[in-house]
Amino acid sequence: MQTPNSSPSFIQFHQALSYHIILKKREKKMLILIAGITGSLGQRLASNAISRGLSVRGLGRDSSKLKPDIADKLESFVTSKNHYDVDALDKAVKGVDGIICSYSPIPILTLEGNLQLLRAAERAGVKVFIPTSWNNDWSKIKYGDFELYDTNIALQRHTELTSSIKPVYLFNGIFSDLLLTNLGPGFFTLDDQGKASLKYWGDGNVHKISWSSQDDIAAYTIEILLNGEGVQQGKGGFFRFRSGEISIEELADAYRRVSGQEIEVKRVGEVEDLEGDVARLRLEHGRAGVFQYVAESKALLDLKDAWKMESEELTVMDHVKKPRTLDECLEEHLKSA
Repeated sequence: MQTPNSSPSFIQFHQALSYHIILKKREKKMLILIAGITGSLGQRLASNAISRGLSVRGLGRDSSKLKPDIADKLESFVTSKNHYDVDALDKAVKGVDGIICSYSPIPILTLEGNLQLLRAAERAGVKVFIPTSWNNDWSKIKYGDFELYDTNIALQRHTELTSSIKPVYLFNGIFSDLLLTNLGPGFFTLDDQGKASLKYWGDGNVHKISWSSQDDIAAYTIEILLNGEGVQQGKGGFFRFRSGEISIEELADAYRRVSGQEIEVKRVGEVEDLEGDVARLRLEHGRAGVFQYVAESKALLDLKDAWKMESEELTVMDHVKKPRTLDECLEEHLKSA
């Protein structure tokens, strides 16, 4: 004797309903939150995420800063008063599948801003969290070696101690936008007559550093979010990538090619001289004055290969996007300067 639940028609209906539910789940877009979406990198991240078929929610203080073609495609935009606007944070993280924090890399946001967002993610049960990183590889240095990264290290250690979330940290070297500035390799400068120069200590002119364009960073970040090993499972981890490597001599050659102008590359001392300068500036300005000596401190760590990324450590994602060339990036920088 058949019961209603064992009849062929009931079983067929149940199977069809189950299949329909599975299809609906597959059709549902992954929803990600990009905090700091109105910034230069934030908008690139949003554009890449949308192009990959993701649904994007933004968090920021002023939606009018968004490009119209991005604003029109957002799932929503949550306006926050500041980085500790708890109501806005809780509203922004509700129902999302992952979070990318692209706040400006200033100490208070790197530590306190990311931590506030992390706590909101915990309350909402979100497991995929990419905090503000996109740095040189600070996992290879100690707290205090480079003050500007102390907040990144503090966030990582505090999260390990206190949170169930395992964040994803991304290392890509210096942004290409900074290569022709005094924060880039060689302290690029133009004098009053428009003459360009680079300087170095020891054999720093031939040491290579990693660099990345914002376009590449955005594309590779979304790829890691989607397909990075263990990321979607909430396992977190460290990922390294770059657009390329460059030495001061190679930067000078590229500048000559792109600008058509000469550039002087001058040796200004030994490694010990730079170490003495950094020690003196630290004593003179203290931690609160870190931006008075951040370039010298970075140059010293570059020279010592303290955070050098080896080829075998890299996640290569050329199949996602071909990296921009150095000449392209420098030409773009010079046109916008």
